[in-house]
Amino acid sequence: MWRRGIAVGVTAVALFGLGGAFGAAPGAWQAEPAYAQGDPLVRSIEQAQARLRDVPGDWTTWAALGGAYVERARITGDPGYYTRADGALRESLRLHPAGPAADGTATGAGTGSGNHGALTGLGALANARHDFAQAERLARQAIAVNPFSADAYGVLTDALTQLGRPAEATEAAQRMLDLRPGLPALSRAAYDLEQHGRVDEARTLWTQALTTAIAPADLAFVHHQLGDLAWHGGDLVAARAAYQAGLAADAGYLPLRHGLARVDAASGRTAEALAGYAALTAALPTPSLLVEHALLLRSLGRAAEAEAQLTLAQAALDLLATGGGGDDLAAAELALARGDHATAVRLATAEWRRRKHTDVADTLAWALHQAGRSAEALPLAKGAAALGARSALYAYHLGMIELALGDWAAARRDLARSLDLNPHFSPVDAPAAARALASAGAR
Repeated sequence: MWRRGIAVGVTAVALFGLGGAFGAAPGAWQAEPAYAQGDPLVRSIEQAQARLRDVPGDWTTWAALGGAYVERARITGDPGYYTRADGALRESLRLHPAGPAADGTATGAGTGSGNHGALTGLGALANARHDFAQAERLARQAIAVNPFSADAYGVLTDALTQLGRPAEATEAAQRMLDLRPGLPALSRAAYDLEQHGRVDEARTLWTQALTTAIAPADLAFVHHQLGDLAWHGGDLVAARAAYQAGLAADAGYLPLRHGLARVDAASGRTAEALAGYAALTAALPTPSLLVEHALLLRSLGRAAEAEAQLTLAQAALDLLATGGGGDDLAAAELALARGDHATAVRLATAEWRRRKHTDVADTLAWALHQAGRSAEALPLAKGAAALGARSALYAYHLGMIELALGDWAAARRDLARSLDLNPHFSPVDAPAAARALASAGAR
């Protein structure tokens, strides 16, 4: 039917307070904010909590609650949900400790009767915390208990993708699609197509996914993906239309606001873009968004405001660490934005040792280039582009590295490609690409 894989939507952590640990004792609940009470996910959390107050030994509901907390963390960016998810999932395993042994056989209650739900939830939590190797181990344990768990294959697909093992990720995603060909599997398939440069096929699959999306949040998610495809292709009109369609389905889906802010900036609607970024980073101050906001401010000559955003980005990374997570890739991007190239190299190198994802290769290549080590950067930059992703940023970085090494023909080719793909890809780097291309063309 389909032979492709996907990357994970890694949890981005915002500047929220921890909100209290989940607590090991059953019944240690925390009420959701009033604005979230109408959310179906919040209702499912409340129903699970009510069930566990009455039946605290219900290990399946503990596992479901833990999984819901992981999803809630993804949506809100609140790292406090990590702690609560971990507590709920481990309580489920305490009550029903059956699971696979290291050799893949099940222990406890016996093969096929283990607690695959809790193992899958812990795997999703590990992915969210960027511990992809642990996520792979947990997903494989869950699959050993229940070979028919589509959710476990989803966790495995995400982990393998981020670890830079696309062939294995493709196989896992295919198995997920075979087991349950719904939106989660289709989304992984579409992302993999995009990563391999097969954008038209990815768009077709996302359009197909619209037919399976019913909930407003699902519709918003798919429209967001279609908008991003248009954005990365430089089509501002189609991108804006997709983002607005998503907001019509779910006005609270924040990534759509991010898409519109980028489109506004690229369209010369500077006031609207700045207002959009300010509102977005206030609601969801993730490191990447804060750095992006800072770069826009810097491009407009507002250096002090840009530095304030970078300071908040560091605080967001610190908060992620308090929730048991880590993101050396985002930390490297922050170091690059601050001009601390040595730190960026160190952080990106550490991330590269853990996983061979193309984003990591690209960031490490750029950090090495900025640190004056372009010859070391070139193989990494070429490797980032080798999978086929149509990324203007990858092409720009490769072209600038080639330019530094005196390969004018290659530099002209890749700098032109970056602008052909998306002439608006960055308020800082797109103009730099145009200047560098003009310089390379004169040689």
